Amino acid sequence: MRLPGGDLPARLADRLHALDYTVEGVRLLLGPVAAGALDREEVVPATRTLIGDESPLSLVSRAFMLGEGVDARLLEGALGVAVDELRDLVVEADGVVRASVELAPYGVDDHNWYVASDWSSRRTGRPTRTEHVLGVGGASTMLAQCTVRPDVDRALDIGTGCGVQALHLAGHSRQVVATDVSRRCLDLAAFNAALNQVTLDLRQGSLLDPVAGEQFDLVVSNPPFVIGSPESQRHDYRDSGLDGDGLCAALVRGVADHLTEGGWCQLLANWEIADGDDWAQHPRSWVADGGLDAWVIQRDVQDPAAYVETWLRDAGQQTSDGYRAAYDAWMTVLDSRRVLGIGFGLITLRRGGREAPFQRFQHAAQEWVQPVAPDVERWFAVQDVFAADPSGVLLRPIRVGPDVVVEQHREVGGSEVVTLIRRATGMAWTGPIDPFGLDVLDALDGVRPAAEAVLGAAVNQGVTPEEALAASLPVLRQLAEEGFVL
Repeated sequence: MRLPGGDLPARLADRLHALDYTVEGVRLLLGPVAAGALDREEVVPATRTLIGDESPLSLVSRAFMLGEGVDARLLEGALGVAVDELRDLVVEADGVVRASVELAPYGVDDHNWYVASDWSSRRTGRPTRTEHVLGVGGASTMLAQCTVRPDVDRALDIGTGCGVQALHLAGHSRQVVATDVSRRCLDLAAFNAALNQVTLDLRQGSLLDPVAGEQFDLVVSNPPFVIGSPESQRHDYRDSGLDGDGLCAALVRGVADHLTEGGWCQLLANWEIADGDDWAQHPRSWVADGGLDAWVIQRDVQDPAAYVETWLRDAGQQTSDGYRAAYDAWMTVLDSRRVLGIGFGLITLRRGGREAPFQRFQHAAQEWVQPVAPDVERWFAVQDVFAADPSGVLLRPIRVGPDVVVEQHREVGGSEVVTLIRRATGMAWTGPIDPFGLDVLDALDGVRPAAEAVLGAAVNQGVTPEEALAASLPVLRQLAEEGFVL
């Protein structure tokens, strides 16, 4: 690709900002119904809304978000840029311009970025190409909102694609290295960096090969983790070509040597489930000998058929002539590996410097309220506190989180009351709490030492102070891990 260079990306971004070509600006232009449909990649309501609208913002939205052909002279007027300068971004024929790539606004917190990527199959109505470059999607936004954000010297984005994670990293890292095996991905990432006036060190290569011998304070990856696709069905953005979940295994096992002391690694992953009773068998083996603290969260599980259907639809192949043959070939691969299910989730690793690192494997399918990065950071901080001085926790003032709700339930006609504790934000944990734990929770005021709350609960529950203090530590630890107390 020969995407525009020089000062044109910066000039183009300035003009787009001036037109209010932002997430909020486009939502106001389209209205809630059409904007909501566009979030689901349904363009018909937006197309209907903008029929006949030749305002500059409408022209840019029609061209770069909806994929419509627009009058070349009108688009030049809207952008203040000659069509000839927009090489590889647009194609002109008979005075009509069509965008070759999607160029969409991307807004998170106070950031207003622009991200160029290939059009999805939902927009084109055609299957994606092998070298397809994804834009902003559910997986990339999930990873971005789960990623811890300390100020760091060096950060690494493995499998950067069009550069979404790298843009986030640039906001709190003095140097960002971003890698990918695909030259097309790196070209688009370079353009997006220029468009958003961000400096990236872009390198081509597989996994950790381009950074041999180097260390980083934070590593993130939304890698091509899809499992089992036959060679004829592979796409750069989702398929590594390695057997099974070998790519994720290699990344998790290899990253330890690339983390500084206290350094973090966070990635999305798929793993094979061969034993229905132990979904964590594979990820547990990946982290067993790495010496890293690990929190592996499984968000979803699919059976092999549902998994294959998901990814064939993702590539726009569900209506193609080869759909049944592709489906059959993929199922043959999974059957040969005796896969019962495929797990999807978030893996967070940290070099904590301990001989016996903390490791937790947890299924958490509840709806998350993003961002959840504070919950991730809190869990690791709680492990540090309890490892350093468990009994000292009782001498600390502890307060209840601001989003905690206690609910009591009783079946109609029944006598048993079940008490639940629930968080409304972050990972939105919900679970039962016993009367002792509830008494402790009610007494935590953030001023007195926690031991006073525990001793008060002991009186209410008729247990000795010694029994109460001993029983309180695991209760407080779980409450703290899940953000109910701070």
